Amino acid sequence: MQKFLRLLRFGSTFVRLVRDTDRLDLVFALVDSLDPEAPALQAMLARPEVAASLARREPTLRFELTRLRAMPEGSLGRAFAAFLDQRGLDPTGLYHSSPEAADIDAERFKLHMERTHDLWHTVLGFDTDVAGELGLQAFTMAQLGSPLGYMILSAGLLNTLFLAPADGPRRMEAITRGWQLGKRLRPLYGADWVGMLSWPLEQVRDHFGVAPTDVRAAAMAA
Repeated sequence: MQKFLRLLRFGSTFVRLVRDTDRLDLVFALVDSLDPEAPALQAMLARPEVAASLARREPTLRFELTRLRAMPEGSLGRAFAAFLDQRGLDPTGLYHSSPEAADIDAERFKLHMERTHDLWHTVLGFDTDVAGELGLQAFTMAQLGSPLGYMILSAGLLNTLFLAPADGPRRMEAITRGWQLGKRLRPLYGADWVGMLSWPLEQVRDHFGVAPTDVRAAAMAA
């Protein structure tokens, strides 16, 4: 019965996300509906870079806009603050999962991804519109085999088909760009993001293998 109810919640949430792909609360609900024992999720958690990061049991990441804004000009932290400010976002308002549940690998993974998601946007150059989010999901799928990525891409493509066909080419370009970058770059998951906040943004990008042309192409696609 519990599996049936989980599947029912998933189906209802997925349909609503197809209708409105900008609803972050629906993305969170979709994450919460995932079966923690699902083979695809367990395979992702077993990836060497993911397993190594989870085994370190590092403190939960937490970013505050006031501190980010005060970081040196040109640093990743300052660029992250500008990215959030330009879009009217506050990182604390995007925290969904509770750190109290972080003794479970799947929950620690969710926490890390939630709190680094917009950092990945900042480093890679994808915007937060539908095309940019789909591009970043494709990147995540290429690097981690994320089952959530498949679900969000499916919802995004159905939304494109039924509600936004004119934006199809731009969304597909972003997806293609994200997949290619994900296959080529060093893993972003589990990186020392707190330590890198003070690095120059270009140094961070160089560390992962992101070229200036990659950022421009991602921004144009998204």
